[in-house]
Amino acid sequence: MISMNKNEKQEKKQENEEGKTYYMPLYMSMGLSVGLALGAAFHNIPIGMSIGLCLGMCIGASMDAANNRKNGNASEETDEEETEASEEDREEGSL
Repeated sequence: MISMNKNEKQEKKQENEEGKTYYMPLYMSMGLSVGLALGAAFHNIPIGMSIGLCLGMCIGASMDAANNRKNGNASEETDEEETEASEEDREEGSL
């Protein structure tokens, strides 16, 4: 058996985490840029930046969620918690 020391385990963990793709920062910056351009065109830069940032965050969050579902990275704990909560709701309703 090959045993790993603490540093090797930490390096392996970092390698696994580096392979993930995060879309939120990408779409936030793109949304901010587009919002800035639209805000400048309509002579209302703060509103345009706000709308662009919000849209970028929404798109980035949905892309991250889709990527996590596709790769099977969705946490099993949340599924179990949802199941337990729905079972509790059913039990309360039947009483």
